[in-house]
Amino acid sequence: MHLSDIKHFERCSRLFWLCMHEPKPFVPFVYYNGSMNDYIQEYFSLSDYFQGQAGDDSEQALQAMEQYKVLLNARFEYQNLRVKVSMMIKQSDQWNLYFSYATCYPRESEAQKIADTICVLEALGLVIGDVSIIHLNAEYVRSQELNVKELLVVTPYLYHRHNTIKGTALSLANQVRRDVFAPISGMQKCYEEDAPIMAQGPYCMKGGKCRYFDDCFPNPIADTCITNLMQTAHKYDLINQGIHDIKEVDLSLLEGTRQQYAQIMAAHHNGFYMDRFALNAWVKEDIHYPISYLDFEWETFVYPPYEGMKPYDVLVFQYSLHVEETENASLIHHEYIGQGDCRTAFIEHLLAHIPKSGTILVFNMEGAEKLRLHQLGEQFPAYRDALESLCDRMVDLSLPFATGCIYDSRMRGFYSLKKLAEIFCGLDYHKLDISQGLQAAHSWRMMEDDEEAAESIRLALLKYCAMDTYAEYVLLHHMIDLLNQG
Repeated sequence: MHLSDIKHFERCSRLFWLCMHEPKPFVPFVYYNGSMNDYIQEYFSLSDYFQGQAGDDSEQALQAMEQYKVLLNARFEYQNLRVKVSMMIKQSDQWNLYFSYATCYPRESEAQKIADTICVLEALGLVIGDVSIIHLNAEYVRSQELNVKELLVVTPYLYHRHNTIKGTALSLANQVRRDVFAPISGMQKCYEEDAPIMAQGPYCMKGGKCRYFDDCFPNPIADTCITNLMQTAHKYDLINQGIHDIKEVDLSLLEGTRQQYAQIMAAHHNGFYMDRFALNAWVKEDIHYPISYLDFEWETFVYPPYEGMKPYDVLVFQYSLHVEETENASLIHHEYIGQGDCRTAFIEHLLAHIPKSGTILVFNMEGAEKLRLHQLGEQFPAYRDALESLCDRMVDLSLPFATGCIYDSRMRGFYSLKKLAEIFCGLDYHKLDISQGLQAAHSWRMMEDDEEAAESIRLALLKYCAMDTYAEYVLLHHMIDLLNQG
């Protein structure tokens, strides 16, 4: 058993069982384009040390402690519970621990993992001294060469969710010390038995939708099921009261957001609601020809690969642009895809082809395209004014859905572009070779590694990105058609 298994077990016994018996591959949202282990070795100028490997038994690390003063990625086990320590340095008769994180602000919640690790080590007879945290420097800007001394931060602290210091890792760990071995017998019993019975609850969505949700609940729930109700902390309380449909909800029990209002109105009116006046005002005030339908694809790098980039900076490698110059005009399409450090080429190609006036329509622009342009402006000041002028003309196509101006019960509480395009316009992304953003980023990486497949990958990427901007076009005109129906 590992500490992650305890975390799964405490969240949901069925999740624990499924992770053990039917594990799913972990798909990161970012590209780990370097090795924290290698950077730690360089940072501390290590030459004589023990390097642990996956599958090592505890005896290997315990024996290495007799020979080495520095251990990297050492594995330890006690009472069937395994832990790993990024780095340990012996000082007198104590061991100072270093926990590494490929993030910029390791959270205070990591204190539990640290406390549990210390519990295992002390059970093995180790005397623990100081505890330090190794993490990425959020302010580091790469020059031509990567400077590991500036990239990494070694600190005693963990951070609050607002990126402010919460306290030392050791003091926070001491506050959450527990008998970490107590759950092991229950976990072992759960592991040996059949899968626990499914029971939907708040833990299914804790920190995001559980990756086994669709396995546990394969039968689609009703469009107006209470679990689809947005922006409420009371949905499972309502279920416990026997309320299972949005139409049955006592309005006094809800927070009263615009989205909830739209969902309830749709549930009572054949599955559809539209605030005609608000939607009409948005179209008339914000949509002006020529209309540019814009979408980017990008990769997020954990470690800055090129000059001027910070940890977790984004490299935009592709765009699609559909242009509707006048009402009822045929669409004009422009596109770009680059490789390597293509930031400058991307900027110049976009500025050369996007209209100098009119609305730039983007879906979820604040967290995506607009943010990308701001970052490019910071990295390349010569283009900043031109890129900022594009941001000033951007209009968010997701706004009518995010504010409850329009809702279809088939949305089931979600309003991604792909879901809306399927519901309102009949577009099917599943027919594409590349059908979602993470797959696009992964495929782009493969272009450089697989010369034979590079051209087919490039064409698939172009088709996917073009589908997004075409979806924006048909979605806007679907809303305009609804308004024109009177």
